Amino acid sequence: MLITIGAFDGFHKGHAELLRLCREMSGGKDWGVLSFYPHPSQFMNALPHTLFTLRERELIRRVLGIPNMYVLEFSDALRSLAPSEFWRLIRERFGVDGIVMGSDFRFGLNGEGTADYLAGLARSEGLEHVITVPLLDKSEYSSSKARECFAAGNVVEAAEIFGYPLFMMSRILHGYGRGHTMSFPTANIDIKDRIIPAFGVYASAVLVNGEWHCGAVSVGTNPTFGDVREVRCEVNIQDFHGDIYGEELPVFFLGRVREMKAFSGREELMRQIEHDIGTCRRIYGEVMNGAETRRFLDGAQRVYGRYDLSTEVIRLV
Repeated sequence: MLITIGAFDGFHKGHAELLRLCREMSGGKDWGVLSFYPHPSQFMNALPHTLFTLRERELIRRVLGIPNMYVLEFSDALRSLAPSEFWRLIRERFGVDGIVMGSDFRFGLNGEGTADYLAGLARSEGLEHVITVPLLDKSEYSSSKARECFAAGNVVEAAEIFGYPLFMMSRILHGYGRGHTMSFPTANIDIKDRIIPAFGVYASAVLVNGEWHCGAVSVGTNPTFGDVREVRCEVNIQDFHGDIYGEELPVFFLGRVREMKAFSGREELMRQIEHDIGTCRRIYGEVMNGAETRRFLDGAQRVYGRYDLSTEVIRLV
């Protein structure tokens, strides 16, 4: 088994070389990624939320053609392991006979294990395939940069970091039903414990019953009416009519349409929504006729609903 190790909050362009080398060096044999849950920074209270849930990461790895993803339970016991003991345990548990690492990877007690240290251990045990790789500029390609972009509403810039749009696979909740009375019904997305983009309206691609639909996503507190206290994320799905309450929908953020603002009343808001939907349809059409993003969306369409996206979290110690 050839592996690469990291936190992997999704797989962005900075990880592409690690995955390519693993694939090539495996020579057709088994390979995969070794990751952690919760994210080490989240465990240390340095990160409120990750970009992707375990289910979403499982979807991503299948779309990208990564054959295996092993997720270790990150705990005080794991982080307290000496680097040499961590290496011994993962080698025994997963039958590791080759490893590819980013040159900045650190592990073990107090982060004392460096990529070079681990490479030295592996070579001393006779492993043939041991590579440390300088990753792309972290100021340009990193999960932390993508989280900043997404939270600021820069969903296109975040997508450029990853090579695919950021998305949520969330259950649909009951809302106030006001959208139905305005002829723009919306599905309320469960955003508990999620990173959400800045308040505003976003164009999206929504997968419903195996088919793509254009979506207009509103994130905010509905300031026109002023009766919503909590932050809501609602999506109006174009060309679809049906009951999807309680179902899980993958919603991909394609572009920001405008900031959230209060309007003078219902009529002005309805005119603005009509305009927003037209903009969302335009962005959706451009993206679906593109190459890179469309390839990922086609892959997600093939994977979602076909595979069990649950992930076992492995307790190593």
